[in-house]
Amino acid sequence: MNLSWWLWTLALLLAGWSAWLLRTRISARRWAVVGLFLVVAAFPVLDALGRVWIARLYADPTSDWAARLMPSRQVLPVTHYQARWEQVLLRVAVAAAAVLFVWALATVVRSAPGRWRRVLRRPGLRRVGIGLLVGLVAFVGYNAWLHVQFLQPHPVFYTGCRKVWGHRGHPEPPDIPENTIASYARAFDLGAAGVEMDVRYDPQRREYFVGRYDRGQDPPPEQRLRLDEVFAAVGSRGYFWLDIKTIAYLTPAQARQAAADLAALLDRHHLRSRAIVESDTPSNLAYFAQAGLHTSYWIFNLDEDDFPSTPWALWWALTRIKQNYIQGGFSAISLDRRFYTPTVAWMLRGARIHLFTVNERRALEALVAQEPVRVILTDTAYYDITACP
Repeated sequence: MNLSWWLWTLALLLAGWSAWLLRTRISARRWAVVGLFLVVAAFPVLDALGRVWIARLYADPTSDWAARLMPSRQVLPVTHYQARWEQVLLRVAVAAAAVLFVWALATVVRSAPGRWRRVLRRPGLRRVGIGLLVGLVAFVGYNAWLHVQFLQPHPVFYTGCRKVWGHRGHPEPPDIPENTIASYARAFDLGAAGVEMDVRYDPQRREYFVGRYDRGQDPPPEQRLRLDEVFAAVGSRGYFWLDIKTIAYLTPAQARQAAADLAALLDRHHLRSRAIVESDTPSNLAYFAQAGLHTSYWIFNLDEDDFPSTPWALWWALTRIKQNYIQGGFSAISLDRRFYTPTVAWMLRGARIHLFTVNERRALEALVAQEPVRVILTDTAYYDITACP
């Protein structure tokens, strides 16, 4: 889906308006509207040409341009890159149209009859009116564009009907602690399709370790459970949600190296298609998406208590989240189920949602039935709750 259909409709309307204005011989307004028509009419043509060019680059495995402009072709669909082209083109078109629109509106004010002209020519009123109108058009247009871009295809990680996964495996204290091989194996034994695990990356050693290590109990590196060991033990048994706690603290260079190291690790165990990386730092998470890995953008970090308290703040936060999601090319959005309100669900419609941590059976049954919800973490053994027919 793209914006061309309604732009063509608008172009036809502007063409009719332009023809009428040509008959009135109002030169300034005429040229302003003709300019608007040319800007809008050119958009679908340039959009179509750009999409064809991008599709050809995308399909050419030897192209240096494709490798530079589309670093994640192996996981992102061609429509993702076409949407980015449309994004750049639309910004240019909107900027040009805004200038021409204000010019045309100014000529209308100058040509207004008697009493209305005197009212409209009041500088304060005119500025307020133009500002409000341009602001309204920009607000509605931007939100429509943002939603259309948000609906563009993103990488698909998991489409199975067994949506209830083990949170840090399935610990059974004191015999089976969380974030251990035994805990992950126990979850798979009980029927979970996947498990979530806390993971840390050591940029000095360039190794991934399993566990939180943030509660004053940080063992030396040689005593930590390596992610490589976990995959060697249970890597063939299901899917893995990797909550990498340290992505936020990495420099861009370290994040790029961490993504390359994880990609190599997953490839050694043939797990690239069965693992998803989660972080609340979209700038660094994007490096993992660019490395061809599935990524989940964690929003409303409950540790920071940053869920907006007013409708306006919530709208603004979700708009920023949608921008990050579009720009990063992530596979899913993950959040605490308490924050997955009807308003949030409506604003994020079109994205695949991963939720944590749900332990009530009735709540699990209700969430499993929702199509956008793809994965739900639990501390219980309710892995039998599925969307399977």
